Amino acid sequence: MVILHRASSALIWYRLTSCRYKHRLNHPGVHIPHGVQYKVSQNLPDEYVDHPLYPAVRSKYPPGSWGSMEPKKAWMHFELGEKHYRHLKSVKERLTIMAYQNMMCYYDKLDVEQIDSKLIWMVTGRPRSPRSLPFYKHITRTHVTDELPKFYEQMDVESLLTYVKPILIDRILTHEYAQKDDIPLEDMYDKGDYKVPSIMNEKQLKIDQSRTTNVLTDMVRTIVNVLAEHKPYLRKALIGSDVPVEAWWSLNLDGQKYDRAKWHHDQNTTSFQFRDKAAVQVKTSKPLKSIVDPNSTLCQTPVPLCPYHPPAFKVFTDRYLPMQIPGHWHGEGHDFNLLSIYSMDSLYQHDSYFNEDELLPSLMSWIVNAGHAELLAQAYYLGFSMWREPTYPLIAQTAVSNRRQWIFGVYQLNTISHFKPHDAQTTSNICWVSPLMNLYDRVENGELVNFNDDVLRHLLRFILNEPIMEPNWNLTPYVEDISNIDERYKKFIRNLYEVVKLEKQDSREHHRWAKIHHDTTVFNRRYAMMTTLFKDIVFDNWPREWYGRTLERIERKKNMPTFKEYDLLMSVSR
Repeated sequence: MVILHRASSALIWYRLTSCRYKHRLNHPGVHIPHGVQYKVSQNLPDEYVDHPLYPAVRSKYPPGSWGSMEPKKAWMHFELGEKHYRHLKSVKERLTIMAYQNMMCYYDKLDVEQIDSKLIWMVTGRPRSPRSLPFYKHITRTHVTDELPKFYEQMDVESLLTYVKPILIDRILTHEYAQKDDIPLEDMYDKGDYKVPSIMNEKQLKIDQSRTTNVLTDMVRTIVNVLAEHKPYLRKALIGSDVPVEAWWSLNLDGQKYDRAKWHHDQNTTSFQFRDKAAVQVKTSKPLKSIVDPNSTLCQTPVPLCPYHPPAFKVFTDRYLPMQIPGHWHGEGHDFNLLSIYSMDSLYQHDSYFNEDELLPSLMSWIVNAGHAELLAQAYYLGFSMWREPTYPLIAQTAVSNRRQWIFGVYQLNTISHFKPHDAQTTSNICWVSPLMNLYDRVENGELVNFNDDVLRHLLRFILNEPIMEPNWNLTPYVEDISNIDERYKKFIRNLYEVVKLEKQDSREHHRWAKIHHDTTVFNRRYAMMTTLFKDIVFDNWPREWYGRTLERIERKKNMPTFKEYDLLMSVSR
C-alpha cells in the first residue's frame, strides 16, 4: 500500500509538471532562449492602416488654466460647459436651466414630492459689516485702486459745467423744498402714542431713499437732455429709476470648509447671489472702451485670499433661484450700462457700526459689489458664462450718493470663472475708486453752501465717456443664430424664459414661502407645464438631467393632461 501511494504521488507530480510546461510552450521570453528568432510574415492583413483608429489618449487636464483642481473635477466642469453650449441654442435657455438646476427635490414622510430652492449666500451692494472690503475683493477676484483712471482728467468739461451748474442747482433746491414728510393721519389727532424707534427709522429711510432717487434721476435726465443734441449715443439711451440688479456666481473654496450653500456640481465651490436696486441707470447699445489691457501688469495683480467665512461679515444664506438681471430682461436691447448710481441712504441705517475711518472702505466695497454684479449679469446676457470667459473687457461706471455725498468708481471685468482655484486665476478684475466728496455741505437760505464743482465734473465725464460705436470685434461670439430654427422651437424658448420672470421684482421676497398646489413653487409648476407642452423638443435636444423626472412621471400616466387652446404667443402668467 505504501508503494502504491508513492507511485500515485509521483504520477500526479509528473502530470502537473508536464501540464504546466505544456501550457507555457507558446509563451515567448520564458523558456525559449533569447537567440531564437521567429519569422514575421511580410504580407500584413487588410485591416491594418497607416494611422490608428482608436481615440487619442485624453490629456490630464482640459484646455485652459486649472491650477490645483483635481483632474476629474476639471474635466467635469469642462464637459458641463461644453454640454451647455452644445445643447442650448439660446441665452434664454441657458438662463432658465441655470435657475432650474438650483431646485432641490425630496420626499417627505408621506412620500409626497417637495421642491424648493437650494441655499445661496445673499449679497447686497451695501456692506453690512465694517472692514469687509478684503472679503468682497476675494469673492469677486477684484484688485482695487484708490484713484480714478487718468484719461478722465483729459476730458474738458469746463464750458459745459458753466452751462449746466445753475440748472442743476435749481433742480436740487426744488426737490429739497418741494418734498415734505408725509404726516400719517393718526399722528394728526393723536400725539400721545409711543412710536417704536425702529419703525420710525424705517419710514424715514424710505423717505430719504425716495428723495435721493428723485434728485439723482432729475440730475441725470437734465444732463442727458442737454448733451443729446451733440451726442448721438445719448439720444437713444435708456434711463431708468429703481432698476433691479441681480447676479449669481460660483466661487471656489480654495481648501476652506463651508458647511452651507455648496454648489451641487462641485462640493468644493459655493454660490453667491447679488440683489440690489440702482437708483438711476443709463443704458446704451454699444460697449465702453477698456481702461487697460487685460494682459497688462495691473490686471495680473493677485488678489489675496480672505480666510473668514461670510457670516463673519453678516452675509447669510437663503433659498433663491439663481438670477442674472443687469437692469433689464434679455432681448430688450441696450445691453451695455453707461452709468449706474446707487442710493447711499441705507448705509446709515446701521451707522453705529461705521466710524469715520470705516466709511470709505465700506463705500469702496459697495462700488466693487455693484460693478461686478452688473457686468457679470451683462456678460451672461451677451453669451458668456463661467465656462466661457469674456473675449473683451466689460466696463461699468458706478456712483454711490445720498444727494450730498458722492463717490465714483470704474469697474473692468476681465474674468468670471470664479469656480476655478485661486492659483488658476491668471487675470484679476480691476476697480478704480475716487475719494468721498461732498457736492454741498447744507441748504441754507435757499442756497447750496460750499457747492463742489469737482463732483459735477466727475459726473459729466462719466456721461461724456462715449461708447465704441463700431467695434471691430464680435460682441456675442458664443450666441448662435436661431433664426433658422422652426417657429415652434422659438415659441418654446420665448415662453420658457417667461417662466423665469414669473416672480416679479417688487414681490420677489415672498418666493421662499410661495407654496401653491401640491406644495410646489410657482416656478417649478410652470416649468413642468412648459416642458410637458414641448416634451418632444426637450427629449430631442436636452440631456436627461436637465428636465429631471417631470416628463418621466407624465409618460407613466395613462390620461395625459391637455391644455385647451393654449396661446403660445402670450407670456406665461399666474
